[in-house]
Amino acid sequence: MAERMVKANGIDICTEDFGNPGDIPILLVMGASAQMILWEEGFIAGLVDGGRYVIRFDNRDTGQTTCFDLEQETYGLADMANDAVGVLDAYGLDSAHLVGASMGGMISQQVAMDHPDRIRTMTSIMSTPAGGEIARAIFMGETPELPSPLPEYIELTLKWVLEPPLTREDRVRSRLENFGALAGSRAEFDVECFTAIFEREYDRAANWPAMHNHGMALMDEDNRAEKLRGISTPTIVIHGTEDPILPYPHGEATVEAIGGARMVTLDRVGHELPEVVWPQVTEAILAHTAE
Repeated sequence: MAERMVKANGIDICTEDFGNPGDIPILLVMGASAQMILWEEGFIAGLVDGGRYVIRFDNRDTGQTTCFDLEQETYGLADMANDAVGVLDAYGLDSAHLVGASMGGMISQQVAMDHPDRIRTMTSIMSTPAGGEIARAIFMGETPELPSPLPEYIELTLKWVLEPPLTREDRVRSRLENFGALAGSRAEFDVECFTAIFEREYDRAANWPAMHNHGMALMDEDNRAEKLRGISTPTIVIHGTEDPILPYPHGEATVEAIGGARMVTLDRVGHELPEVVWPQVTEAILAHTAE
């Protein structure tokens, strides 16, 4: 287990692997603004103990991966899907099971559409087929077809956009406030644990503000529901009933769009993966990825 920089899709991507390379491969794809370390190692251990070889990576504009100036060069989900495929190439994998959280679910869906031969199964966690509608709802006040994020979450997000924190302390505090607002009632938000994560996130970020590029990059993405109807990747959809940014109907819409997809419901869970649900989630993923 060690971080490894790879060249893929024309950029430098920071990756890390866990377990035996001879085991069944899983690629973890994290969501908007979040580094790969948000895939907590305790969660990953549950997959490794189940006989899985797990790779995580920093998406572009996060962590140690190449960052962009969107005024000079824009990108979208197709580019980020190509990044994920490039990670598989770098590790010598013809294909893998993809597990994506939030925007990572959207990226995984894009891989299934653009590179169906590279994805064995898909696990879409707290994600949506809605594309840029949610970003436009937050930043432009647009009313999406699927339920909009809760008003209090939109207000909090805009607060940090309009008054961006500048110091390490304030940036960590902003992340704690944001992620605390995403938590459901199932488990108390672990301030101590996430303080450590966000302090590490700040310290390992090549360009901390670049994480906010993801919202802008998603802005022009179309709703993908009709395109998802054309994929055949075996899929499970994992979604919390108290998700404040992508409410539960987003998960239901993903299931409806992908033929044969199955829902795994996380009762009273928000836009998060609290430790209390790790056994349920890892069990579902292990069963889904059994070969």
